[in-house]
Amino acid sequence: MELGTGRQRGAFDEWVDMMRAWHRELDVHPDPRVELHEKFSDVPAEIGFGRYAGERRWESVSDIPDPKIKEALLRLIVWQGDSEVRAVEQSRALLDCAPTEHDRDRLARHMTEETRHGWQMAYLLVTYFGDEGRAAARELLERRATRGEALLEMFNVKLNWLNVFSWHNWGDRVGKYQLSMFGQSAFAPFARSAVPMLQEEGFHLVIGYQGMQRICAANRVPVELHQRYINQMLAICYDAFGAEVSTSAKRYYDWGLKAAWGNTIEDAERVNQKLRDAFMDEARKLLGLLNKLLPESEKKLYLTDPRFNRKNGPFAQQPYEGPERLPTAEDAAALAEIFRQPDWIAAGQGA
Repeated sequence: MELGTGRQRGAFDEWVDMMRAWHRELDVHPDPRVELHEKFSDVPAEIGFGRYAGERRWESVSDIPDPKIKEALLRLIVWQGDSEVRAVEQSRALLDCAPTEHDRDRLARHMTEETRHGWQMAYLLVTYFGDEGRAAARELLERRATRGEALLEMFNVKLNWLNVFSWHNWGDRVGKYQLSMFGQSAFAPFARSAVPMLQEEGFHLVIGYQGMQRICAANRVPVELHQRYINQMLAICYDAFGAEVSTSAKRYYDWGLKAAWGNTIEDAERVNQKLRDAFMDEARKLLGLLNKLLPESEKKLYLTDPRFNRKNGPFAQQPYEGPERLPTAEDAAALAEIFRQPDWIAAGQGA
């Protein structure tokens, strides 16, 4: 899929130059195992859901039947691109203090794949959305997670080498669900982009879950402390799916921009809730498997209540009386001491 005009090609070359300058500013060196270029996969020719189901997918912005749908699509692509680019900035501070070379190597690959995903979204913006898209693509590289400017709050969180594994395991799992929905988008270039991104996301989930397995196997981090960092990340992830009842989600479904999990939905205003429920079911199973690595006498990890520390939906800012707590300054200090122990995390295996 080639850029259609010389102007588009020149504009995207400018963006690539800007991306390289952004890498230099961050002192990020792309992993040579990851090729930085756009990737597309085949998708069915027809729209599979919403009011335009059965019609041909839209190949260009001019095919989109309503300017409101175009505006919403542009916003979704910008949000996706921002999450990819901010993830690189968020992880950069950890690269030079990795517990092992294995972890540093994996994080470097992760950061380069996230860069490629941001590249993919910028390609769509530049190629299909004219001057507005070109401006949005530039802005992807002008915001900074280090200044708290990520569009999604989960990418403004400062990470350490305990919660980075939670972030990959839970946060990238949110990404898996979202990309699965975008892979069915009525806008064909977006759908074709989501499929290879989703395939690469699998490696990020491996980083996260295997890291959490290694933490549990070493059993140097107190379970109560680990749980508080899990609480922090899961609450953020619950919010990332959006409010339980959402008219915006209903519009995205109706317009063919974002499918329902499982391809069926009784109430389109509850698309977000169905996604969150599927995520929670998976998270509960994964925590159960992690608990098998802990000693029989040890306390066990548990799934954070979806009412805890929410910023959107019906539980936002509401009193909560459950056992969940967030990490404290004392927890951060205790964790810093634990990180001084070379065996705080079990050895990593695999590529």
